[in-house]
Amino acid sequence: MNPVKGLSFDADGTLVGTFAGASMGFENFFLHAAASHGKYFSLEDLQPILQYTKEETVKWRASGFEPYASEENSRRYWLWFYEEVFSEMDLPEPKKTAHQFLERYEAGEFTMLYSDVLPCLQTLRAQGIPMIVISNYSPILERFLNKLGISHYFKAALISGITGVEKPNPALFQMGAEALALHPSEILHVGNDLEEDYRGPQNAGFQAVLLDRNRQCIDPSIHKIHTLEALVTLLPQQYTSHGN
Repeated sequence: MNPVKGLSFDADGTLVGTFAGASMGFENFFLHAAASHGKYFSLEDLQPILQYTKEETVKWRASGFEPYASEENSRRYWLWFYEEVFSEMDLPEPKKTAHQFLERYEAGEFTMLYSDVLPCLQTLRAQGIPMIVISNYSPILERFLNKLGISHYFKAALISGITGVEKPNPALFQMGAEALALHPSEILHVGNDLEEDYRGPQNAGFQAVLLDRNRQCIDPSIHKIHTLEALVTLLPQQYTSHGN
């Protein structure tokens, strides 16, 4: 295994998240929306609704639609997703509510840093390791990274809604290698999605580690960590010769 000379990070679920740090933050977004209309659901009630909507997303993708390939696609996708879920939850005027909550989301109301992000980035910067972001996200991610005070830690943010290329397409990772001016094998990608952030970068020649915050991955062959603190501990021991 080559020494790591640079890092790339996924964004959503890795650096930032909806109600980041809270258990089941994504799910709680919809529970919050329902409660604001006087309707109360349990996570058990919500799960089949989300599962149905995610299955419909797979069908939409199979037709060739890429929800993160442009700002227009992302907005169209999330308005549809919100409206579907809100309709299944029997909220009043689901289309109007979808627009309202998307506007609040885009304003950054629900997006937060995970508590382990800043300590991790500060330590890695002090070690002199160059870092970038490679994320499937709309262009608003640039604003979120600025607002949350972490954009200056990264040499570049390669966002699918700007580049027009989604993970796990190797072309997006190649852009990352060029941004870091490193060979792909010298870069470690960190993210929370098995296909987009583990197999995808590996197929592009990167090293990869899965950030499994909720300990859902039971495959022993997958190289994983559960917090970004573990990444800080891991790198000097196994991955980088920086400073030696």
